[in-house]
Amino acid sequence: MAKRSTVIDVAESAGVGASTVSRHLRGITVRPKLAERIEKAVRELDYEPDETARSLRGGRSRTIGVLFPKVSNAYFSHALQRIEELASEQGYTVALLTHHNDPKEQLNDLLTLRRCRAEGVIITAMPGTTLQDIRAVLPSEPIVSLDSFFSPELDSVLLQNRQSAANATRHFLEHGYKAVACVTARPGTYSYRERMDGYSAELRSRGLQSRMIVAQDYPELDEMLRVELSSEQRPEALLALSDTAVLHIMKLFQELRLSPAQRPKMIGFDDFELAAFLDVPLSVVRQPIPEMVDAAMNSLLRQIKEGTTPGTQTLSMPGQLIIRNSCGCK
Repeated sequence: MAKRSTVIDVAESAGVGASTVSRHLRGITVRPKLAERIEKAVRELDYEPDETARSLRGGRSRTIGVLFPKVSNAYFSHALQRIEELASEQGYTVALLTHHNDPKEQLNDLLTLRRCRAEGVIITAMPGTTLQDIRAVLPSEPIVSLDSFFSPELDSVLLQNRQSAANATRHFLEHGYKAVACVTARPGTYSYRERMDGYSAELRSRGLQSRMIVAQDYPELDEMLRVELSSEQRPEALLALSDTAVLHIMKLFQELRLSPAQRPKMIGFDDFELAAFLDVPLSVVRQPIPEMVDAAMNSLLRQIKEGTTPGTQTLSMPGQLIIRNSCGCK
């Protein structure tokens, strides 16, 4: 294996002192001609800074921790991509961990972030998490909660979940549908609880009853959906609270051989890439993911750079109802 180039190698190739190379690589201005020689040597030697050694010397890891439930759905995969873009622009790397809504995994992930000396963390915590749970492991690190609210002592960036679900429900009612069902698994999830509340409130305001198809996990949800969709009193319309719920509904449509004309109308949450290209293009509530991530990263980086304590601002952003055909619109 080829020997890794060092700062000394770069300095010798550029004909400057090692301290000059170090200053330039840390972003401290050196004379333009020296900077050009250093950059030329860096390219020729394929030099990469040793971030571990740098963090031990300077007390900074240049690492941002991201702790999500998963990254397999549209929201978290798009959010992660944007976080990585913004972190890279500011000279940070991203350490991604997923807790899968398991308390032991979440604890282990927090311990890992402490060991790698993450300078700040963006977290979507599992249901039931408290600030004390986090601070037991990360006592003073900047933390921003994204897509979840579990403490007023942290900055949080959220969708206007209740209003978004109410708007989608209202759209169904304006079509004349009265048997509108709400579909989700994992009802303890913060965003789903808020969406269920918005859906129910809108129906109550019209004197209508809620119809919840709500399960603790997705296998159980499949069984409940199979019963509901096989019933002669199947719902006229379905409000699916996540893209995962949408996919389970679509799978049951196929299993039960329901033609587009036989299927309940549907609106989902999160605009995944194929939503517009389904046999019946899917109407969705689109979350402002870039704007939400930008706000979360701005808060986190401000806290890191200014050395301030975690903030107490809760920022809620509106969703956008994207009308296609699945809701009954032509």
